[in-house]
Amino acid sequence: MIESRVKKDFYIWEGVYKTFEDALKDTTGSGFSGNTYQERSLAAANECLVALDSNEPIPNFHKQRSNFLPVVVAMAMGNKIDSDSTLTILDFGGGLGIGYMVPKESMSNNIKSVDYAIIEVPEVCSVGKTLFKKNEIKYQDSILPFQEFDIIYASSVIQYIEDWQALLIKFSDLKPQFILLSDVFAGTIESFVSLQNYYGSRIPHWFLNLDDLVNCFSDVGYQLIMKSYATSRRLDHEDIIPMSNFPKRNQLKMTLHLLFKRDT
Repeated sequence: MIESRVKKDFYIWEGVYKTFEDALKDTTGSGFSGNTYQERSLAAANECLVALDSNEPIPNFHKQRSNFLPVVVAMAMGNKIDSDSTLTILDFGGGLGIGYMVPKESMSNNIKSVDYAIIEVPEVCSVGKTLFKKNEIKYQDSILPFQEFDIIYASSVIQYIEDWQALLIKFSDLKPQFILLSDVFAGTIESFVSLQNYYGSRIPHWFLNLDDLVNCFSDVGYQLIMKSYATSRRLDHEDIIPMSNFPKRNQLKMTLHLLFKRDT
């Protein structure tokens, strides 16, 4: 008798948990500390560097999350009273520097006026430091005492932070004029945590209520001045988040780009 083999559907996220702590109990694998993530990140960074060196466009798949960053950088530069002053940017969870490469592609004449720092885990910092000229990007594994920045940027990061409210408060303590969050999993849903399947790992992942996030910023003196839907490609789905395995009340259609400005 020939056995029939039915391929199990693959879902990016599975399960609904009330708290991050509950989801952590079912976490498996090394996640973003594993070899697969590191190899894919390095390949993407090198592809972008080759494009820059060849005066070719960075592939859109790699830069789609950072498309608003050059606009915010240009806007912040225009607000500087002293045009010769340095613009400071903190890229939280910035990986191997694609967020930096996107403004460099479109603002090559002004990029020398940008002081760009990336916060990452020590393993990523070690690799990142080998990809760029000395001091082109400052890699650090924590926020240093007395640091302040003009712009804070975080791309597809907030959803992996257990106490995301505390992180946003920490951002405000750095007194940036602008805070840009890209690829944010937030909308008109009740906040919950799910597990993201990533190459054999299962990683806790927030889906947030947008009003809760905006109110957290408002409490520390930042107002939402721009909301835009993010483009993406996940499991051959263009832009629409594949969440058909979730109840309707838990589904988000698209992620968001959110720009906050400090109250004057």
